[in-house]
Amino acid sequence: MIKVLVVDDHAIVRQGYVRLINSDPELEVCGEAGTGEEGYELLKTVMSDVVITDLTMPGFSGLKLLQKALDRDKDAKVIICSMHHALQVANSALNYGAKGFVSKSADPHQILEAIHAVYKGEVYVSKEIRSQQLLNIDSKEQKRIESLGATEFEIFKMLAEGKPIASIATELNLSEKTIHNHQTSIRKKLVIETPASLVHLAMRNGIIQNPQSFE
Repeated sequence: MIKVLVVDDHAIVRQGYVRLINSDPELEVCGEAGTGEEGYELLKTVMSDVVITDLTMPGFSGLKLLQKALDRDKDAKVIICSMHHALQVANSALNYGAKGFVSKSADPHQILEAIHAVYKGEVYVSKEIRSQQLLNIDSKEQKRIESLGATEFEIFKMLAEGKPIASIATELNLSEKTIHNHQTSIRKKLVIETPASLVHLAMRNGIIQNPQSFE
């Protein structure tokens, strides 16, 4: 029996995952959490073979949970599920160590396919992402985005969404000085100088869709 830990901040989504996963006779949900922090605490206490987590959650994001899981167990099998299905988001998650990436707009049964594949040691991406990969032509911008570390990518996305430094620091449990330092590093790696340029780059590459502002 493959034991699956489900982490998503939306209760309805979690319930959907639980019903879907438990409908497969070879799978069993061994725990569920509404935050990344809760998910990580459960990782310490329950025996799970595969973790499914949302990408964007208040506080402890899916990428942060992925990092913590891999720090605890370098062979951790984590699948990222996200409403964002841009190629760069998926590639970044996989580069940071996720074993699977499934768009929330995908057929639900791709979740089951992903769990079985990842459990067997394979890397799984949903069909929408595979189609983009086949059509993708590497660009300088994409390479630059992929050069960001996991925390840098989170901060990049939050800055592009228009979140203020103080808010980002609170969500990531980091100091404002640290966020400013990351911001400088991000701009250097992405070869951009202004907040507007950062937003436009994020929009061109599907990282965000509706920024709050360019401030």
